[in-house]
Amino acid sequence: MPRQSPELAEGSLTAPAGRSRKLFGRSPEFWYALIAIVAVTALYAFAYVQASALPRASSLIGHGIGIVGFILMLATVTLYSLRKLRSDARWGSTAVWLKSHMVMGLVGPYMVLLHSAMKFNGLAGLAMLLTVVVVISGLVGRYIYTRVPRTIDDEAAAGARDEDRERIARRRKALATWHTVHIPLTWALFAAAFIHVFAALYYATLQR
Repeated sequence: MPRQSPELAEGSLTAPAGRSRKLFGRSPEFWYALIAIVAVTALYAFAYVQASALPRASSLIGHGIGIVGFILMLATVTLYSLRKLRSDARWGSTAVWLKSHMVMGLVGPYMVLLHSAMKFNGLAGLAMLLTVVVVISGLVGRYIYTRVPRTIDDEAAAGARDEDRERIARRRKALATWHTVHIPLTWALFAAAFIHVFAALYYATLQR
């Protein structure tokens, strides 16, 4: 009997639907992100209670949360991509870095949202809108990614039915389409974010 590859099993192409696990059950990175978000929210709530108002973006808490959030967002788009390019790297597996990519990609934007103090005017508002769109797109991509086998060896392919191979092809095509949309959105987001950061530094320092 042909041995089913782990990648094929991950895609749930031949496994019964009843045996599929829930997203949170098989994706601990979402729990890690949730724990981090709760901790950041607690810190932000403490600052709110102390000031009896939402911390301004220019305040110590606002700046701190914004800077850390932006660094996490930068790490999201750089570290995982660098790890994929270095197949011989020993600093963690690609799977571990994908989980880190998801955690930072959720926590970073949330911190930037808190940094905005719920004010979405001008370029900052555009950057925040792009952030929300990119996060949603990332979650969609994460779902598609888990449904597409990374590789299919000859033995596994021989044991797959024609309808399974067609399903694989459709999911690969969906993943490729997602990449063509997600990558430009991400670059647009960081272009807007960098302009916002430079403008904020300019008006906060040179214009004093």
